[in-house]
Formats: sequence, structure tokens, C-alpha cells
Amino acid sequence: MLLIIPLGTRGSSGFPIVTIFLSLVCAIVYLFAHTERDILALAYYPRTFDVLRMFTSVFAHADIWHLLGNLFFFYSFARSVETHISIVGYLFAFVLFVFATNIAFSLTATGDIPTVGLSGVVWGYMGIFLLRFPKESIDCFVWYLIFFYRTIEVPALLFILAFLAFDVAAFRNLEGSAVNYVAHFSGFATGALFRILFWKLFSTEKPPAKRKPLLAARRS
Repeated sequence: MLLIIPLGTRGSSGFPIVTIFLSLVCAIVYLFAHTERDILALAYYPRTFDVLRMFTSVFAHADIWHLLGNLFFFYSFARSVETHISIVGYLFAFVLFVFATNIAFSLTATGDIPTVGLSGVVWGYMGIFLLRFPKESIDCFVWYLIFFYRTIEVPALLFILAFLAFDVAAFRNLEGSAVNYVAHFSGFATGALFRILFWKLFSTEKPPAKRKPLLAARRS
């Protein structure tokens, strides 16, 4: 058995209040809406293009493992993004991911099976993270052979691209899977575009201070 859980980057600073709030909303929704009937009432059906359902569906999850998996990845990557852009920019990205992933699902779905979960949004923030922090290392908790575990550092570029490659392989080989891979791919692509088009508009990062010369030049 091999389990890899991302714990985030050590360089993250600031308090990710919006990320925590959204995570709590997901947990509360699951607490009060975890039966099949409740989940279907919040799910998004691809043929409807229902905007309200687009948003309710991202906060609903099929089971506890679906919820915990999404929240682990969401907190690991979205918190680093949040602490480097304004709240307006962070929420704009969130709304953008909700629309992009659900519309992509509607345009590619061959049936009327509904979707729930935060994974499309998670992949959106992973797309931002990859393009903004490609050289960062991610602390990961690795559990293997049941009794052995340790914490290791994995380059963000390697970690995210490996998971993306795994999703691509699974999408090509698993017909009839319950996983919404279209949301993963469209979320990642939208996140990358957000980094390219909107990052400077919403960034709160300060440019590095210019180094002062050690010796002042003498005037002749």
C-alpha cells in the first residue's frame, strides 16, 4: 500500500482564511447532506446548464473519502495561491473554475449522469501553483507497507505533472469511470490561463528590494 498526501510548501505565509472557510463549507454541507437523495439534489446535471447547481455541486461530495481527498489537495495548493493574491482575485479564480469545469463537463458529457465535488476547482489552483511556483518543493506525507511512513520533499513540477499524467492514463483506460476527469483537465487548463492572464492584476506580491551598492561612487 502506498499513500502520498501533499502537505503544502514551507514558504507559505499569511493566513488562508478563504481557503479554510470554503473547506469548512464543504465539510458542513457533507455533514447535513450525505445521503444519495441529498447529494443528487445538489448535483449538477450536464444538460441543464443550471448556474445555481454549478455552485452547489462543488460543495457536495459522494462520500467521506471523496471529501477528505479533495480538501487535502485543496488546502495544500489553494492556500499558497491565496496568500499571494487579493481576496477578489482568489474568489474570481474560484468562480472561473466553477463555470469552466461544469461547462466543459456539459459540452463533453454523452449522458445525463450528474457530477459533484471540488476536484475541478482543486485542479484549477494546482494549475496556478504549477506555473507560479514550478521550482518550489512540496512537503508530502508518504505511507507505505502499512507500518512505515515518512515526510519527503517533492518538486511541485514533478508532483503535479505526475498526477496529471496519472489522470490522463486513467481517463484513457477506464471506461465508465465515476471520476469526472473532464473537470480535472479543464480546471487545470483554466488555472494555467489565470496565471498567464490575470496573476499580475490580482497579485499582492511585492517586487524584490533593490540592493544598495556597498560603496557610493565619488563625484569628481
